Amino acid sequence: MSVPELPDGLVIRDAARAGTAPLEPVIRLADPDNPDGSWRALRNVIDQSLDPEKPTYARVVEETSSGALVGGMLMLPVTWALTHPVLIGSPNVHIIAGLVACLDSLAVVEQWRGQGVARALVAEAAKAAGSRQAGKLGTAVLYATHEPELTDFYAGLGFTLSPDGIGIPTPTGLICHGPAKGSASR
Repeated sequence: MSVPELPDGLVIRDAARAGTAPLEPVIRLADPDNPDGSWRALRNVIDQSLDPEKPTYARVVEETSSGALVGGMLMLPVTWALTHPVLIGSPNVHIIAGLVACLDSLAVVEQWRGQGVARALVAEAAKAAGSRQAGKLGTAVLYATHEPELTDFYAGLGFTLSPDGIGIPTPTGLICHGPAKGSASR
């Protein structure tokens, strides 16, 4: 998936530590009713995304004229694999966890919705998930949890709906993780 062009005056860039305070209200839009959402660990996620040895990725969309953030996304390793009942005690748990990246938070402020900002961020996530650069990601599956009303959006970007969660084939069968809300994988 190539990254679509953003509207004039917008640019995608790495999230920086200095951007934690302005990024928090944007990322909270992805899951506003969750008091334990990813926004609570935002500083740590951004720090990890700057470390080439950590499989974490944080990007923002910024207005070039004002510096205002209009969108953002966090892509994280799937920590559920480390505690999955089928995998506990397995020497391969880190390999299996490395097969999947989770597009954990994707948000665009209301006035910029419908203008390609979210599509550009998803394309950035897919590009990062599919590459291995300096220890980053290189996963086989990009998994996104989302609000049910966004199912058509993700389907239009080539994601496959996974109503029962994601299934990863292994020699002993499928490892599945049931989502708390809608999910899709690519």
